[in-house]
Amino acid sequence: MIWINLAIIVLALLGLGLYGFLLYKKKMAGDVRRVKRLTERFQIRINVIQQLVDDIKRHIDTVNKSVSEMKRLSVKVKDESLELKDASIGLTKEIKRTAGIESSTVSTETKM
Repeated sequence: MIWINLAIIVLALLGLGLYGFLLYKKKMAGDVRRVKRLTERFQIRINVIQQLVDDIKRHIDTVNKSVSEMKRLSVKVKDESLELKDASIGLTKEIKRTAGIESSTVSTETKM
């Protein structure tokens, strides 16, 4: 008789526990669905932000390459402008010498 009462109590406790779990699960199902939707939304936002970050990185890399190319070309322009300046000075001297505007390095007094 005591075993029957004990079995009934144990079964009643198991039934109450199962019933409570089902009620809790039913109540939590809405919260779980809401958390899943929020997780999906945040995952979509994360993907969009990651794509934007990747685009910005590509733009930055492109700009850095352009800046490096501009630096390289500016050094080349500087070197070539110095060469052009030296050549123009030489040409000016040659034109003056040919035209007789510039006197020779030896003065007429020393020639006599």
